[in-house]
Amino acid sequence: MEKDIIEELKNNITGMLSRKLNIKEKEIYILYIPEITNRDSLSENIIKPLLQYSDIKSPTAELIMSSIIYIDDVLLEEDINKMTDYILKGNSVILVSGSKQYIVANTVNYEKRSIAPPEVQMAIRSPREAFNENINSNLSLIRHRIKDSSLKTDFCTVGIRTKTSVAVVYLQDVANPKYVTQIKKRLEEIKVDGILESGYIQKFLSNKTTKVFSQIGTIERSDSACAAILEGRVCILVDGSNLALIVPKGAIGFFDAGDDHYANTYIGIFLKFLRITCLCITLTLSSFYVILVAFNPEFLPEKYILVLTSSRVQVPINAFLEAILTELLLELLREANLRTPKQISTSISIVGAIIIGQALVAAGVVSPLIIIISALSSITSYAVVDYTFSSPIRLLKFLMLFLTATFGLFGFVMGLNIAVIKMASTTSFGFPFTAGIAPFNFHDIKNYIWSNVALNKERPKLLEPIDKKRAE
Repeated sequence: MEKDIIEELKNNITGMLSRKLNIKEKEIYILYIPEITNRDSLSENIIKPLLQYSDIKSPTAELIMSSIIYIDDVLLEEDINKMTDYILKGNSVILVSGSKQYIVANTVNYEKRSIAPPEVQMAIRSPREAFNENINSNLSLIRHRIKDSSLKTDFCTVGIRTKTSVAVVYLQDVANPKYVTQIKKRLEEIKVDGILESGYIQKFLSNKTTKVFSQIGTIERSDSACAAILEGRVCILVDGSNLALIVPKGAIGFFDAGDDHYANTYIGIFLKFLRITCLCITLTLSSFYVILVAFNPEFLPEKYILVLTSSRVQVPINAFLEAILTELLLELLREANLRTPKQISTSISIVGAIIIGQALVAAGVVSPLIIIISALSSITSYAVVDYTFSSPIRLLKFLMLFLTATFGLFGFVMGLNIAVIKMASTTSFGFPFTAGIAPFNFHDIKNYIWSNVALNKERPKLLEPIDKKRAE
């Protein structure tokens, strides 16, 4: 019977090896995949003790597990149908002839990166421990900081073919149980062939895929993830991804950098308002240029109107096409710089920003002022801590350009209203995206602005969804 099972497994699992051991009148088979198995642990903790205790008269699976092998993480299983999944995950399966049960030993060994500094969410004063692609390493970073018995980790498997491990991490006595229940329910409802990155989970957990703003935050640094967990939020770790997900996430949370809590309080306040100002500049500066040039130049003093007019004497296109051309050029340079190897990415930036920009001005295609405005608009978009929030702002910037070019000042105001309405109508599991501002909560605003360690000593309240129907 055991030979039939092994033959069937070899037909289903390419590359599976089997090791046969003869102990008295029993035959013991060890099944494993060498590429994802720790073979040193297999030899030292399973094969070696089995051969040393080969004088046992009638070894059974239960006796081998409890008295012979040295592996700490083992279990007895009877379901033959689960055997394939165990082996594909890197476990070693031990079959004993004549026994209905088999042993599953954890000998998993995946190649993984060491703990490295963050590359996406940089900070001057913060721990240099960023998440990597191994879920166990990421959990160890969180448990290293939060040594509390109420820290819970709920595991689930998502993906019909990839069978990706997903961990839901939260503080049981702080996090709202409604959020935890909803998250686990939505994870169980995901029916897809594979989950390769946390972005897949982010899309499935979102209330509506058509929403412009991200309803779920991303975190690379372990200290920021722990801070979010202490606030009562839920952290979702996905095996194979170095970015964790944070639920729920409001708009003001996207402007909060972890090092704001470590530095001087007043410097933190200044940097927060600076980021908010940068967001407004990114969204409105190019559209405001179109208003001044094409519709309402009387907003400027006379001497500035003369300077603006003289700079556009040789420009053959209108202000709208001028702004669209430079904005698209900067987006192209951003994408090219992202996709090129690091060794030549600096050269791409220099060539694009200096040579092409100077050539456009010298050829009279665009004015020098729009180059300055577009460059400033692009630079300010990088000030947002979480890049998933700056991307929708860049899209809304183009929408505002089209509305402004069509309707002038009215279109500009209409574009701002659309952006505000989109933000106000977005929820994250029933938690308003603009929480703290609308609906107004003085405690949340004070805690965000001051970033005082003393404020964090207060026991955080359970985050309650405002709109229960939309949360469900």
